Amino acid sequence: MLRLVVCSVVCLGVSFGQAAVAQSEGPRFEVVSIKPVPQPTPGSGTGLPRFTVNAARVQIDNFRLVDLLTRAFRVKSLQVDAPDFARGEFFDIQATLPAGAMPEQVPEMLQAMLAERFKLAYHRETRQYQMNVLTVGKSGMKLPRLPDDTQMTSTSKRLPDGTTRTTRIGKLSFFFPVMNSFGGLQLIDETGLDGIYTWVQDQPPITPDMSQRDGLQWSFKAMIEAAGLKLETRKVPLETIVVDHLEKTPTEN
Repeated sequence: MLRLVVCSVVCLGVSFGQAAVAQSEGPRFEVVSIKPVPQPTPGSGTGLPRFTVNAARVQIDNFRLVDLLTRAFRVKSLQVDAPDFARGEFFDIQATLPAGAMPEQVPEMLQAMLAERFKLAYHRETRQYQMNVLTVGKSGMKLPRLPDDTQMTSTSKRLPDGTTRTTRIGKLSFFFPVMNSFGGLQLIDETGLDGIYTWVQDQPPITPDMSQRDGLQWSFKAMIEAAGLKLETRKVPLETIVVDHLEKTPTEN
């Protein structure tokens, strides 16, 4: 009996170790530099969070730890059950892709980075969430669809009243990371729209009674309404990333 118990404990230890290794396997960044930064505040000049992939270079600015998790697992912020500190720690990250890697593999590389540098361990669950479901309104899509080979662009200008008008040519899906992570809208897309359109987003200047997130939410809701889309709230089942362990500070570069 004692021999059986010892064997069971050893086997459990091996299984856990294999699961931890499996979570960090896959493509990896070639070089990664992680720098903690202060929490951005209105008027500080730090700017909005930014995530760009240019050729073999990945540049991430002013990202919360929880937002790195959402990008890594292709989920929304509410689908990550993480320690409270993950929503208050901000980082700048520079990384390079290995030869032959594709931008579509960046989320898996983020997973490997989080496992290696922040000692991430996690499991998955399905939970019910109250979500904003995006659909096409009764009058249909109001924006004309552009040819599928139209080049995607983004330009911004400041209007006389201080409003920042951003005009983007691209797919609706391109807005979801910022609308969900930083706008906090928690959208589920049921529009079926996969075309390229011209989207105009007017973000008002931040006032003392308005947070940066409030301004983003207002501007995206106005953009959605102008396009002939609508939001309705209902519960939907979603996969959830449950963080079992995460370090607040990454290992050194």
